[in-house]
Amino acid sequence: MTLNPTMRMLFCALTLTFSFFYTHAQVSITGDLKQYHKTTLTFTGLNVSEAPDTFLNYRMNVTFTSPGNETYVVPGYFAADGNAANTSATSGDKWRVHLNPNETGLWSYEVSFRTGVDIAVSPDVNAGSATSIDGASGTFTITATDKTGNDFRAHGKLEYVQEDYARFADGTYFYEVGADSPETFLEYGDFDATVGRHTFTEVAAYQDGSDPTWAGGKGTEIMGAVNYLASQGMNVQYFLTMNIEGDGKEAFPFPSNTEYTSYDVSKLAQWQIVFDHMYNKGLIQEFVLTEDENSNWFEDQEGVGQHDFSTSRKLYYRELIARFGYLNIIYNIGEEANWEHNGPGADFYTATQIEEAAAYIQALTPYTDLISVHNGPNTDFSIFSELLDLSGTSSLTCISLQGSYDSYGSGHNKVKSFHDLAEADGTKWVIRYTEPYNNSNMNIETWTERSLWASLTAGGAGIHYYSNNGDITEDNYTLWSDFFNRMRYAKDFLYDNAIPFWNMFNDNDAVSTGRLFSDGTENYVIFLPGGGTADIDLTGSSDFTIKWFDPRNGGALQDGSLSALSSGTAQSIGNPPNNQDKSWVVYLKKNQTLITNKERERSKDLKIFPNPTAPGYINISGLDNDIYTLRIFDISGRILDETSVEISKNNQKMNLGHLNSGIYILKFESSAKQGYSQKLVIK
Repeated sequence: MTLNPTMRMLFCALTLTFSFFYTHAQVSITGDLKQYHKTTLTFTGLNVSEAPDTFLNYRMNVTFTSPGNETYVVPGYFAADGNAANTSATSGDKWRVHLNPNETGLWSYEVSFRTGVDIAVSPDVNAGSATSIDGASGTFTITATDKTGNDFRAHGKLEYVQEDYARFADGTYFYEVGADSPETFLEYGDFDATVGRHTFTEVAAYQDGSDPTWAGGKGTEIMGAVNYLASQGMNVQYFLTMNIEGDGKEAFPFPSNTEYTSYDVSKLAQWQIVFDHMYNKGLIQEFVLTEDENSNWFEDQEGVGQHDFSTSRKLYYRELIARFGYLNIIYNIGEEANWEHNGPGADFYTATQIEEAAAYIQALTPYTDLISVHNGPNTDFSIFSELLDLSGTSSLTCISLQGSYDSYGSGHNKVKSFHDLAEADGTKWVIRYTEPYNNSNMNIETWTERSLWASLTAGGAGIHYYSNNGDITEDNYTLWSDFFNRMRYAKDFLYDNAIPFWNMFNDNDAVSTGRLFSDGTENYVIFLPGGGTADIDLTGSSDFTIKWFDPRNGGALQDGSLSALSSGTAQSIGNPPNNQDKSWVVYLKKNQTLITNKERERSKDLKIFPNPTAPGYINISGLDNDIYTLRIFDISGRILDETSVEISKNNQKMNLGHLNSGIYILKFESSAKQGYSQKLVIK
């Protein structure tokens, strides 16, 4: 609901009469104060309650400045008493903001807190008038992360980097595997004001007793679900954040399903406890912001045009970004966005609306998050071409693909065709096969061949498991363990063997049968759905090692009938180790060493010290004055970073604080293309 003109004038007058200013507001800074960990600033300010005025007519933004002088304008939010997850408070004087700091060192902040009618959705930084904690400022220090493994606190924010794959802040590229079901994940009864469809009974035992809960122990079952997904090697869960008129109908951030400009602070704080645990366990949240049955629900509530961009929708985006934007989130504008249904607010979401929403989210979030959309019926992919037909550069950075894989080529060809379509338009979309299904019972072998490896070899950036009949009602994840295993095998194949999938592309024409995914020079991955053998065209004059991988059972690479191959046309790859009529993956890797003999000889004078060292600064000496290309590799040969640096022969100081503990190879290439390499150990 919004204020009528008379009430708006009275509100503004009262605000001007009673407003007050802080130069040093009371603030609590909490969190680990480490790189990539959540850092929270909680201010004591205006005492208000859950009401439309609170959310629409106050706007808190905090500008953070990093040690490297980068600025991040982060939206803040009303946090009631600051402990609403446990108290279910609906009023209070606490205002909060979260940061995911990507640098170590001294950070500073300054608060903008302004008031005015509907100011929360205004892009004008000077709109309204300053009040309460406006102008509050201070500093805090961030130290290096101490986390490792899948924990996102070891890797940082997932970022769109204008490539076919997303990348974490630490330079690690992301291949996505996880669950599309249940899309009603948030319909869990331990959340305030929520009808509990899900109990997660079968996976509740995976909660280990040390996991966070709320209100005296609530939330244990859903924590078990999170832990189970992580234990299966999954890294994403897809779910609806608002489905009032759609599937399920019980997940929404409001106190009730009749409100749309007032937010349930305690429910959202409880969501946050779960989402924080997911971040720590290495699980992306794909926020599906709406679905086809309520594509224009906000506009219908406000009584504006079905294809307008309503105030309440903008507020909805802002509240979610303010409360959860520091996490690793994929913002999905809408599920089946261009599928028209009957009912209020169900008129289809147009390409123009999708682009407008994506641009709004992109402008509001301080990070380079993935912003996606999901196509309509499995036979209708027109929304993607319609988006590309819009003028200008799209704010959409990825797509969530729904489609049947009934035929052998369907899943593969869909991913490939949208890659080609986007590339022809000069666009790089991160394409995920988030809802692969067929029209009969799910067969694991068919799914593995036509969905998982079909999309991977087409250049798909990930895949989800979608339950044909249980995407709304089912929460027993153990039923899908076989599918999770197959996805984990594929993910582990890429990472364990340091395959540079982010630099690879589909090249089926170079093999006589099967699907080929390669970089065209050094790495070739062939998927043979029916086993057997194939011929491959290898350009250049190189030798290759041949290994076989079992996509059905995972494990280490195996030897087939041939162990090596030289460049040439129609070269036979030999036969698999066993089960010749079953699906196999073949990996051809160019024979090479990380440091060549010539580089080793040239590098005798290159000194890197201290070595070993802790994360932070190192010193470099022994190179001639020049501008060098520096490439940093991990010990398996995967390139982590590439940059241009100016080196002085005497001594050059360089910050490598973004590298975690491990062994690295630093390669310097001079302007004359001479290479110099040294090993670096970070403790």
